[in-house]
Amino acid sequence: MVLRVYCRIAAVVFLLFTLYPLITKLLEHRLAHDWAHVVLHLISAAIGIYAGWFAKSDTLAALYTWTIAIVYTAAGVGGWFIDGLFLSTAVAIPLGPVDHSFHLLLGLTAVAVLLVNSRPAGT
Repeated sequence: MVLRVYCRIAAVVFLLFTLYPLITKLLEHRLAHDWAHVVLHLISAAIGIYAGWFAKSDTLAALYTWTIAIVYTAAGVGGWFIDGLFLSTAVAIPLGPVDHSFHLLLGLTAVAVLLVNSRPAGT
């Protein structure tokens, strides 16, 4: 159940963190430079929604949590050393300090959830 709760919370965080920048970038005509990043976060939110509320078993919740733990923690740490991914292409993903902090928050929280979930009951 802890994994499903994490998926639900992560999905809401992804949506909140993505919808505000999406709206502001649309209004400022800047979405063309960061649309792939927005799409990745919306896909992450959609999978989290499914894993947290609709999946028939906890398997997808576990896979989602592990994926967030690995990918987003790596993105959060690595992001401090690079300006982004594919920057000279149409699918550029620019990264800044807010992005790194967001990725680390989600990734390290997933790591903590996995550690808590792996402990035997009663300890």
